[in-house]
Amino acid sequence: MESPKRTIDDTRTFFRTLFDFSFSKFITVQMFPALYGIILCASLVGIFYYIFEAFMDSLWKGLFYLTVAGPVAFIAIAAITRALMELYIVIFRMAENVEEIHIMSQKLSGFSNTVDGMRDLTRKLPIWNLVNSGKGEEKKLPPTRGEDKKDVKEKPPEKEKPRKSKDLNWPY
Repeated sequence: MESPKRTIDDTRTFFRTLFDFSFSKFITVQMFPALYGIILCASLVGIFYYIFEAFMDSLWKGLFYLTVAGPVAFIAIAAITRALMELYIVIFRMAENVEEIHIMSQKLSGFSNTVDGMRDLTRKLPIWNLVNSGKGEEKKLPPTRGEDKKDVKEKPPEKEKPRKSKDLNWPY
């Protein structure tokens, strides 16, 4: 159970954010649970009203609304409302993440120049040219003392296999 002091602090933070005219924080995400509950209660009241009206019209229509139409309508309203709320939450979280990425990119803006400088420096080193060329092809080392040039077999370059649709790593 939450302490009363934390509840009071959360309430103060909520109202401080509610009346923040700089719009630096999103309050909509914090209001979604209450808004979802209000929408579900309002839909229940509306469904009970239609059931009451159906009973006033005829007994069979009222029983149909009570047993079939009412529950189906409530489940449909709840599912659609939940899906829309989750979509809105995802959109708001994406906006927050984009803001964080923008801040990080500003902090790392000079880092790319440093990395390019290091890459140019390592290309000037002779050992780097022996280990790996810029295009990913391996350079041959000269044969050592005990090896004969005739014993060394050259491998033909491997052809890249075409990707199959099942090789793609899609989440769905």
